[in-house]
Amino acid sequence: MTDGFGLMRKRLVARTILTCALLAVTVWTVLGPPHTRPGLHLPSRTAAIR
Repeated sequence: MTDGFGLMRKRLVARTILTCALLAVTVWTVLGPPHTRPGLHLPSRTAAIR
């Protein structure tokens, strides 16, 4: 026998995930992908030894 709370919880989790995904796609579309410069990396070990 299934209580109503399990189904409500599943719907709430699904709605939350879908809302977050929709928000992420909207922000990605409006702002565009993150702009990272290719030269911005952590220094390597060989550069630290020099």
